[in-house]
This record gives sequence, C-alpha cells and structure tokens, in this order.
Amino acid sequence: MVVNSLSLPLTMFTALANRADLLMALTDRSGRIQWVNEALAKRADITAELLIGKKFFSVLTSNAQINIQQAYIREQLLKGESFKFELSYLSHQQKEHWLLVDGQPIHNAEGITSQYAVMANDITLRKRTEKDLEQTRQRLKRLVESVKLVPWEADAITHQFTYVGPQAIDLFGYELEEWYEPEFWYSHIHPQDLPRVLKYHQVTATEQDDYIVEYRLLTADGRWIWVKDIVNVVRSQGEVTQLLGFIIDISERKQTELSLQEALSRLEQANQNLETRVQQRTIALSREKEKLEQTLQQLQQAQSQLIQSEKMSSLGQLVAGVAHEINNPVNFIYGNLNPATEYVEDLLYLLQCYQQHYPNPTSTLQAEIEEIDLDFIIDDLPKLLSSMKVGANRIREIVLSLRTFSRLDEAEVKEVNIHDGIDSTLMILQNRLKPKTGYAQIQVIQEYGQLPLVECYAGQLNQVFMNILVNAIDALEEYDQKRSPQEIIENPSQITICTEFREGEKEIQSGEESYTPNSASSIVIRIIDNGPGITEAVCNRLFDPFFTTKSIGKGTGLGLSISYQIVVERHQGQLECYSTPGHTEFAIMIPQQQIKTKV
Repeated sequence: MVVNSLSLPLTMFTALANRADLLMALTDRSGRIQWVNEALAKRADITAELLIGKKFFSVLTSNAQINIQQAYIREQLLKGESFKFELSYLSHQQKEHWLLVDGQPIHNAEGITSQYAVMANDITLRKRTEKDLEQTRQRLKRLVESVKLVPWEADAITHQFTYVGPQAIDLFGYELEEWYEPEFWYSHIHPQDLPRVLKYHQVTATEQDDYIVEYRLLTADGRWIWVKDIVNVVRSQGEVTQLLGFIIDISERKQTELSLQEALSRLEQANQNLETRVQQRTIALSREKEKLEQTLQQLQQAQSQLIQSEKMSSLGQLVAGVAHEINNPVNFIYGNLNPATEYVEDLLYLLQCYQQHYPNPTSTLQAEIEEIDLDFIIDDLPKLLSSMKVGANRIREIVLSLRTFSRLDEAEVKEVNIHDGIDSTLMILQNRLKPKTGYAQIQVIQEYGQLPLVECYAGQLNQVFMNILVNAIDALEEYDQKRSPQEIIENPSQITICTEFREGEKEIQSGEESYTPNSASSIVIRIIDNGPGITEAVCNRLFDPFFTTKSIGKGTGLGLSISYQIVVERHQGQLECYSTPGHTEFAIMIPQQQIKTKV
C-alpha cells in the first residue's frame, strides 16, 4: 500500500492511516493520487478505487479558494518541497468546511522527491470560532465608538484615577496625563453637585456593589456638561479596594429635560392667562370638562374591561356551569330539610312521651304513635338522609372540579396531572355538552395516554383548555343548527381529546403540517371536533389579538391570543391549528419540564 521512503517512516504513516479525523493520501510528484485512506474517501463520497489518478486538490471541490493557492502549489511541486495551506470547500449539504493541508515530500534512494504524503485536518470549528470572534470584536468596536463613553479606574481611598480611556480627550478636551493628577476628579465637578458625588463615593460605596450618579463636569474649554457615572465597587475580604466605571455624556438628554421644563413652565403660564380671559365661560367649560372626564373614565374602563374580558369569559363559563350543576342538588337538599326537621321534632316529642309513660304506653301515647306514623318515619328517614348525602356529594364533586380548574393555590410552576385539569374543565362544561332545547348532545371521546406529571402553570393551562373547548362547542352548536335531525343522528357532534407523551426530538404531524418539540420530553394534547372546519384565511389569523368570527357581543377575539401566549411564552411550547372540512384540530405541545432561564 505504501512504498518505501527514506524520509517518512512507514510505521508512522500506516498508524495514522486509520484515523477517522485525518484525511490522508499518497500522490505522485505531480499530485495525482496513488492511495487514500478511508476517511478521505468517505469525505469525498467516492470509493478509493475511483480516486486513484485524480488530482488531490480537485477531489473535494473546484472552489475558487483552491485557485488562489494554485501558483504556490505548482511552485512547491516543481521544487519537490513541502507545502502547507488552508482550503475551503462546500459539502453536499452546501455547508462550508475548512481543511489544513500539509504535504511532505517522499524521497527515493537517490534523494529525489518521487511522491508526496498529504495529510489534511478539519479546522472548520476553528475557522467558525475565528469568524465569530471577529464579528463580536467588530460589534463591540462599533458599540464603543458609537457611545460617548469613557471607561475609568480609580483608587478606592484617594479617588485618584489610575486609568482613563482615550475617549476622554475627545469628550472633555484634557490630555490623559491631566486626569491622573491628584484631586483632578473632585476639582472639576460642579460645586453644587460635589456633595452628592462625595456621598456616593464615601457612603454608598460601602453599602452597595454598584451605583449610578449624575453630575456636571468642567471641560477644558470651560463648559459644564452633564455626565452619568456608572460605578462598580471592587472588594477584597469585605474592604473596598478599587472603583471601576464608565462616564457617559448625557448633555443632550439633560438639555432636552431642561427644554421640556421650560416648555411646561410656559404652558402653565399660558394656561393661567387663558383661565383669566375665559372666566365668563367658566361654568360652561366646567360642564364640558366634566363630560370629557366622564367620557375619558368610560374609555379607560372600557379599555380595562376589554383587556380583562377574555380572562373573565372563562370565569363566566365556570360560574354558569357551577350554578347549573349546583342548583339541582341544592334545591333537592333544601326541599328535604323541612320534612327532615319535622320528623326529628316528632321523634323527639315521641321520646318525651315514652319517658313519661315508659314502660307501658298509655292510650295517649299509642294515639300519638299512630298520629305521626312512626313506622313510616323509621322507614323514610334513612332514605331521606341518603338523598341529602347524594346531593351533598354532588356539590362536593363540582366544587372539587372548580378548585382543580382554577388552581387558585397553584399560581407558580409545579408538577400536576394534566388529565385532572382536562377532566375538571369538562365537568364545568357539562351543561353545554348535555342535550337541551334546540341543541343536540355533544359527545366527548377521551383517548388518554400514559402521561407523567408535568411542570406547568396549571391554572393558566386550564384556561387554554377552557378557551379551546368553548370554541369547539360554539362551532358544533352553530353547525347543528344548520343540519337536519337525520344528519345529526348519522354523524353526531363529537369532541375528541387525545394525550400522548413524546420522548426525544420527534416530529408531531397532522395532515401535511408538522412541528418539532423544543424539549427532550414533551406532552401533546390534541382537541379535535368534527364541525364544519376553518378556512385557511381564518386559520392563519386565529391567534391574532381581537380577531374573531363570532358576532358582536359573543366574543372579543382575545381567547386564542391569550392561549397562544400561555402555551408559547409561558411554557416554551407550541400551539397549532390544523383544519379541513369536518375536522378541526388544536395541537398543544409543552415540555415536560420547564426550561430554567437565567435572570
């Protein structure tokens, strides 16, 4: 495989040939390949046999970068000397790669170069790092040069500058040597501002690690300019050892503030003059002012209500559902309380009679027993109490669902059972799912997978379930109004809820759409209805704020927008909608564990 060489040990070349990260080739004097290792053949995506006889430098690419090196390579080959250069090329995926190519001559017995041992290392990572560093350096340079900013260092005790950036020359006009003179700093601060600066330097620095102070500084040409001083306090073993900071020219901002104050002053004076001239119309203007204030207040209230209306809409659904579900058991219990009370009073009275006439019942006691029908009471009282228990238990289930849905005690992220949240939402919406006058029953199919506990904002996620389910119910009810009874029987309205656990980076597909989770493990909840479907134009705007297809008064267009924010922004997940005639699906994907972000 490798010929004998006086200058290249065969054992070393053979040992390196098997390395997957080193591209190696043996060429003749003109650079034509005689042998390649497996790594080079794999990188070129050509078999080793087909590479024999090709120019080494044309194997990977005909990139223009090679043309730059042609003269150098040709000269070295003619001389029979070694060569070394960097080469860039595009892979089959159109990604740029860099190689460091090193060619060493192999001499024959007469000392004449007969072959070349060519080795190439992939330096793409290094090149990309160099490029990123250069871009970062240029950005920092542009940032520093575009800001009127002077970096500095000073002694913590004497407050004498030990370093001042060269920007100080352009901003203030002093030579750098002048800044290093003792007392230069304090002697050039405006007398009115000096006490405040001294307080920060002597008092605040002992209590804080950094602070910001604004003051006026005298320039070399005698002008006072406003500066903002951002100071960082350096400590060692609890003692302040050094001060670091940046002085920023804020004269333009201060001038704007002064101009604004002057304008406000002039405006106030003009307002006073205006009030003097229009005293005769004070009453009329006062009335108009009251009307305007009332209108403004109404607009502010309307704005606030609009922002909160969608959040409260689900609460309204919740209250309506709870009121409907609790009404029957409460009335049932209330209706049985009076007879239960009468029974108990009668039994107590009977016991009193027994106490008076025991052990032998008198005729009066016997008559009373017959009057109150003791046998009936004994038979009916357990049943009545059992009915009351059933009603109370129903109330407990509803209240428990209400609590699970609202999660008022779980405002922060914690591990919860997603299925509990979905079930509680369905419990609250039972009155809308059951058949009623003018509307058919909506069937709910629950296809739950095995889900682990999920880190999430449970109350907010339940809000998402509520918004999507209410929209599905509204769509199905409107659809059923347009269908005949026979069509409803043949194809009843259905809402299907599917949950599944996805491990790793897997695509979640529905029809032609797909999206990829952003977490190693994700939870997917699909809510599907068999309604009329949504057009593509509407589907593209579903999550836009204030966009709604409902009539005025039935929707604000904020429900799905808020749901999108909850899923995407609060949970780093995804919320997508896919719709075709007879099939509308909302796919919710959230990571099993929330991504921790640094503040």
